[in-house]
Amino acid sequence: MIALVRTLSRGLLVVVVAALAASAFASHVGAQPVSSGPAATLNKTEVSIGESIIVTISGFKAPNVTISVCGNEARRGSADCNMVASKGTALRDDGTPTAVEMPVVAPPAACPCAIRVSSSLNDEVAVAPLVLIGQPIAPVVGGPNPDTPLVAVSINAHAAPHGVLGWIRANLGGATTYDVTVTVKNLTSDTLHRVKLSGSVGRSANDPLATLDLKNPGEIGPGQSSQQTVSAKLPAPTLGTFVWRVPASGAGVTVIGTNTMRPRPVLLIVLVLALVADVCVLAMRALARRRATMVDTKSDMQSVTQSDGQADADRDEKHLVGSSI
Repeated sequence: MIALVRTLSRGLLVVVVAALAASAFASHVGAQPVSSGPAATLNKTEVSIGESIIVTISGFKAPNVTISVCGNEARRGSADCNMVASKGTALRDDGTPTAVEMPVVAPPAACPCAIRVSSSLNDEVAVAPLVLIGQPIAPVVGGPNPDTPLVAVSINAHAAPHGVLGWIRANLGGATTYDVTVTVKNLTSDTLHRVKLSGSVGRSANDPLATLDLKNPGEIGPGQSSQQTVSAKLPAPTLGTFVWRVPASGAGVTVIGTNTMRPRPVLLIVLVLALVADVCVLAMRALARRRATMVDTKSDMQSVTQSDGQADADRDEKHLVGSSI
């Protein structure tokens, strides 16, 4: 019985190793680049009121967008834009750029001017500078609320051990290298320049085990995203809960992106299950032996009792015979 359990455990271990290796390979070769986010480009950057321009739109996840001519660099959102003369359009569903012809109208605010493309929820925005000939120019005013987050930070971490030994060590709960992709998205209609990043990972926010060697993203255009991937090594044992944290400061309020991860060292789990199975089988065999011993002892005692009884009977019979004589 124990040999059968061990054989099954080893077979299961081989299957798990092969499946995880194939999964890791498929994940690696199937990785696709991530878009930098919504973008808008113009075929002409200097026009007069009444002319038309072609706006090429890409990177939006929304199926429909609104195109508007805006003053004040669209710093205050739709308040700086001619929403009455804006144009709504559906985007291509195959992900390729959409080109739209747009008549140029006067914005409600003075230049610097721009073409603003936004989703219906204003969660995706792209701005392209535009010079309007003959329009008044004034200093740029307003902008996002200083208490409102200007960026969004997301973190994606996955184990990326190097070599066969590294893969085995990681799946046994040992020190593991992770590839960590950090994305910072500009939520405003303004270009951000001073975003600063730092990062760490630990059992909790106050228990850092490793730091992330992140670079500051530099210039992030309106609605655009800056993405970078760095490596970080988690010390053993890689069991339980880990929290990745990336604060983004320098642009409005500090935004902290987090990601909670619970590694599953499959090889360690399989080995523990195999050990538990072996222990259970050994315990069952020990119990069976104990029961067999108890049965044998009981049988021996019964045999001794019967023998003693027979001996007593023989003695009684001899005594009766002697008495009769």
